[in-house]
Amino acid sequence: MQKLIKNTLLIFIWITAATGVLAIIGIIVLWCSGKTDLPYLKTLLSSVVLEIIAVVIALATKGRKYLPDVIIAKEIDETIKFMKGFFKDASSIQIVSNRVSWIFSNEDIKTNLISKAKNGIKIDIFTPKELNGEQILQLNGINFYVTNEDNAPEARFTLINGNRGGCERLAIARGNYPDHEITVFDSYSGPQMISMAKDIIRKSKEQSNA
Repeated sequence: MQKLIKNTLLIFIWITAATGVLAIIGIIVLWCSGKTDLPYLKTLLSSVVLEIIAVVIALATKGRKYLPDVIIAKEIDETIKFMKGFFKDASSIQIVSNRVSWIFSNEDIKTNLISKAKNGIKIDIFTPKELNGEQILQLNGINFYVTNEDNAPEARFTLINGNRGGCERLAIARGNYPDHEITVFDSYSGPQMISMAKDIIRKSKEQSNA
């Protein structure tokens, strides 16, 4: 699909370039032949410029879908608001984090996750060490996987719809407040990132069961 779009855009660019070159050649030929009265010159040049602008807009519009969304959260409440929206239509939720402090420190998000688990949404949480308070989540249907690693991984991410190929969305967190950055990938903007996230989740499950 990406190759088809790329080739289509290249064809548009070549057509625009060829049109512009032919227009310029036509103007030069007419000018050199002594015909200086060119009533349609402004219209012709305007058409070429508008065609170039249209191609640039088309490129930008098509290219945007291949760029990830970036959210900057200045405080924890903004992260919680984002995560609640991120979870809204999820069919499964998988969270990889060192401490998952944003869940345990906020009753609203905790209640939200428990409600989803009770409604049949599969929720998995992966941490390197056992956490205080995880029992209440486990009792409400949320799965915890403890990898027992001495060196905690740097990765902090949440994958939703991991059980639905092509519908996955991946949120990767980095940095601290007030510059807490969340980058969101989907099957267009980051299929490779999603594949790596799935690999990390699979290996974390194997490590927790070892």
